[in-house]
Amino acid sequence: MFEINAKKRPRKIGGKLAAGFTMLEIMIVVVIIGIVAAMAVPSFYNTIPKIKARNEARNILNFIRLARSKAVSEGVQYGVYMDTNSRQYILYKDTVNPAQMMHNAGDSVVVGPETLDPDVVLTNSTFSGNNVIFLPTGGASQSGSFTLDNTEGGSSYTISVLSSTGKSKMQ
Repeated sequence: MFEINAKKRPRKIGGKLAAGFTMLEIMIVVVIIGIVAAMAVPSFYNTIPKIKARNEARNILNFIRLARSKAVSEGVQYGVYMDTNSRQYILYKDTVNPAQMMHNAGDSVVVGPETLDPDVVLTNSTFSGNNVIFLPTGGASQSGSFTLDNTEGGSSYTISVLSSTGKSKMQ
């Protein structure tokens, strides 16, 4: 009566064999894809602030590394200054008063000012004056760190500099 292991045979339409999917099969696949996509969107949306904080931290780390590289290659002091009031940071050549090892209004800005993303905040700076200067020897004026976080919390990134070598890293 019924064959248990019967193979599906192609239908005949207009004398020709027709193979393919029915509209019901296609709709089921579309619904499944829609459900999976709907589950993925909220988790992706929650990671955007973390990505922004990490990108800003990488940008500042790149400024710090560029400042050290320029100081060594050109034989003059370069620095990175973080202005917490305007939420901007700059890479500058320390020309006004190099002995002071601080950012001064007349120092030559090399790159910037760059503005922090609105979703990112500087939560901590252990550098005096929010400033780090690199010497021609490659060392830094002081050891310290900048800590960035997203406004929603939960993803903190710290950029630290060691004064003796000028080595910088992000954690």
